Amino acid sequence: MRDEDDRLPANARMARVAVSAIFFVHGAVFASWAARVPAVQTELRLSAGISGLVLAGPGLGALAGSQAGGLLVRHLGSRAVSATAPVVLSVPLGLIPVAQSPWSLMGLLVVLGAADGCTSVAMNAQAVVVQRRYGRAVLNSMHAIRSVGAVAGGLAGVATAALGLTLTTQFVITAAVLAVVSAVAACGLGPDRDRARQAQRTKTARVPDAGEQDAADHGPNRWMLVLLLALMTFLTALVEDAPASWSGVYLRHVGADAATAAAGYAAFSAGEGVTRLFNDWMVDRIGWARLIRVGTLCCAAALSAALLLGQPGTTLPALVVAGAGISAVFPGAFTAAGGLPDAPLAMGQVGFAGNLGWLLVSPIIGGLATVVGLPIALGLLVVAAATIAGLAPITRSAAPPHSGTRQIAQEMNS
Repeated sequence: MRDEDDRLPANARMARVAVSAIFFVHGAVFASWAARVPAVQTELRLSAGISGLVLAGPGLGALAGSQAGGLLVRHLGSRAVSATAPVVLSVPLGLIPVAQSPWSLMGLLVVLGAADGCTSVAMNAQAVVVQRRYGRAVLNSMHAIRSVGAVAGGLAGVATAALGLTLTTQFVITAAVLAVVSAVAACGLGPDRDRARQAQRTKTARVPDAGEQDAADHGPNRWMLVLLLALMTFLTALVEDAPASWSGVYLRHVGADAATAAAGYAAFSAGEGVTRLFNDWMVDRIGWARLIRVGTLCCAAALSAALLLGQPGTTLPALVVAGAGISAVFPGAFTAAGGLPDAPLAMGQVGFAGNLGWLLVSPIIGGLATVVGLPIALGLLVVAAATIAGLAPITRSAAPPHSGTRQIAQEMNS
């Protein structure tokens, strides 16, 4: 595999590094904010009720941003949007200390969320272009790098707090550094050659390429595929984001001490992040559909065991397995959407559904928990994972087949 990579043009390898850097920035920006939420709440003297409203800002903004991202990528291309959106994403982060009221803070967070959603669609669209040129799966590793960025952003927030630096110092320096990284990465992003060829074929008597022909064979059902991919990402967001809010609460519910409870989300994230480093290798051997099906069934089984046994000693390993099992779904869904005609809009809908799940997961779990209890409410995640396993075949039918590396190298040089 390394020999195949060496035969790729230098600009293809550079594009992979560049879009990976954008993934890093995307993870680092939001984590930098999240790590200092308590300090911002204290500084602005936000009540619990007002905090809940203000903290919904990023989720609300992301819904609009994902739709805007799809439209912008459609008209401007993934390279142009991936080059600018991460820089824009850094601006509201640096302006957070300027907020003097809950409403000005919420306004900044809405802008932050909108830029986050737009960046997510654009960078995944650019990653699919790079992946197609590589001729094998590389998108999982980029999502793993996003997780590294999130860890780095969180640790930066912890370090600045430990050093006693002001919020202004942290946010301004972090935003400036990440904006520079984004600007440098923009120089290496790859051209949307597929988009250019598609536009040329539209002007002439166009013949669909392999990816388009596969999707076109579904005729009017292609938007049903988009709907099913959106449902898949919505359910994935429930499974991925619930541990952030509820794993610690559940661990305390089953008798864990504070330290063990605090480790719940870290266990889930570790399983997810590490597994993404190996998922590209797995995709090239068994395909997206089988990897997603096996992974999400393992996720459902692990979560079921944790909820049925109700022991801290089984819950932490179960969270690691659950994170590993769900890790391939988002990259697989974006790859599938990227193989459809009018891919930017399809990817925008996939991103929108993921952001909607992120926004709704805590109210859904919290509302169910008040009625049926927390363990049964968390059983929704088992149902979600099992449903994703049933939807896994759509990633096979929608994703374009990989091209050979030699053909892609010739394409890049043409």
